[in-house]
Amino acid sequence: MRLWIDDLEGLLGLLEIGAVELHPWNAIVDDIEHADRLVIDLDPGKGVPWDFVVQTALKMRHILHAEGLKSWPKLTGSKGIHVMAPFPEAMTHNAARAYARGLAQTLARTNSDRYLMSAEPAGRVGRIFLDYLRNGRGNTAIGAWSPRARPGFPVAAPVTWKQVEQGIRADAFSMGSPFRRRGEK
Repeated sequence: MRLWIDDLEGLLGLLEIGAVELHPWNAIVDDIEHADRLVIDLDPGKGVPWDFVVQTALKMRHILHAEGLKSWPKLTGSKGIHVMAPFPEAMTHNAARAYARGLAQTLARTNSDRYLMSAEPAGRVGRIFLDYLRNGRGNTAIGAWSPRARPGFPVAAPVTWKQVEQGIRADAFSMGSPFRRRGEK
């Protein structure tokens, strides 16, 4: 089943049925079979310091830049950062997933003790899962400005690379203060 909304009434309807988190595909409704953007989810396991997540995001930005892609960061409202980039031309979801996997492998090879490509929870302690699996037909990632079903309702939000460099946290925004860092007045 696919669902899309195209007005405020539709968004409010999702709220009425209890939808909290919105996870869109990496495609537009008019061309649902082709990915138009890439998502690499940097998902830190227990014991990973935030500054290492930041360094990883900056490394992925460099890799994407070398590929000719202009990336942007999105805080997940959870534990990590999504590094996103538009594709110059839409590609099939299978091709997008394969491409994302290759990019993640490039980063993983730089420090195999700290990065992993497997979603297996036991292997994540002290490491960052380079989740390229957000790409592919039917796969999703948390949408920009979507609240998360977690205490305080943190919000996933696009930010600037400068904010990432300054160490902004993955859960910096919340429903109570979506445009301010948590704890700021």
